[in-house]
Amino acid sequence: MAKKKAAASLSMSTADNITIAGGGGAIAYPEKKAENSAQQEVMARFGDGLPYERERIVHEARFYMAQSAEAMLEAGKRLIVIKENEPHGEFINIVTEQLGLTHTTAKRLMKASLKYLSPSLQAKSPTLVSLGKAKLYELMLEDDEELAELAEGGTIAGLTLDEVDRMSVRELRATLRKDEAALKRSQQLVAEKEKQLQQLSQQLTDKTFPSAASDKQAPLDTQQWVTLTLEGVGDRLKSERLRLGLSQESFAEQCGVKKLTQYNYEKSERHPDAAYLVSAKALGVDVNYLITGERSDEASALDVVRDEEEAEVLTFFRHIPGETREVAKRTLAAMTEKKTARRRA
Repeated sequence: MAKKKAAASLSMSTADNITIAGGGGAIAYPEKKAENSAQQEVMARFGDGLPYERERIVHEARFYMAQSAEAMLEAGKRLIVIKENEPHGEFINIVTEQLGLTHTTAKRLMKASLKYLSPSLQAKSPTLVSLGKAKLYELMLEDDEELAELAEGGTIAGLTLDEVDRMSVRELRATLRKDEAALKRSQQLVAEKEKQLQQLSQQLTDKTFPSAASDKQAPLDTQQWVTLTLEGVGDRLKSERLRLGLSQESFAEQCGVKKLTQYNYEKSERHPDAAYLVSAKALGVDVNYLITGERSDEASALDVVRDEEEAEVLTFFRHIPGETREVAKRTLAAMTEKKTARRRA
């Protein structure tokens, strides 16, 4: 009975001497004598018989906060196991009746465990757990990659791990929301810029290809584009093969395809790829004529094709207007000259 009275006296004494200063929630002790007395009473009750040392107390506080966060993740793991093994109704009953948790709290615990014990973060979990339960909750919406970077010495929302550790939960929440708002603004600006670029590109297309602007038909898919681009290639391929005096089988073998494939090419049932064009060029096929249907008396830049990249360019010539096509040819010629110069060097 005497112990209960002493405890009650301590509680009343402490409460009488502690007041809340202003609206900020700061604790104020009105008199020095009362302050010393209150400190002594608090230390006697909670100090474990040791004198006050800030560094030690802060370290111990962090230790127990980490234990709390680790316990949170372990509890979440077990809730996940229960949920996977029990019917929904039974799970809710266990959570509320046997564990005394609300459904919302249980969901937060499970989400935290799924987040911080995921394969991408599990190795970093001990470092992040040191931040405490409340801060882990605040960081749950951040990307795994960013959290892993934070644990490895990087930053998140411009904050290092030490800075996150030192700031209050309220400050962390405000910083993360500010960073999220800045990210949304940045994404909006990028979207607006992309829209402007698309509009400018469309305007340029309309000016360059007026007929395309007036065409109300649906855009061609990839296969339709390739088919239209290579229209007539089959007939020209056959004429080039005959000009070289090669049989279908021999030509196909030297170009690295089957005879049936060569037959399909010449019937325009299939269209040759870039590797085939390079091989055909090596046999003496006029690739410029094959693709565009035009021959040139002078040495064409297209007759010096040496790799697949340039051969792929050829497949687009069919739809390029004559004037633009000449520019493309001159560009290829310049590329060839540079390659030749590099070889000589």
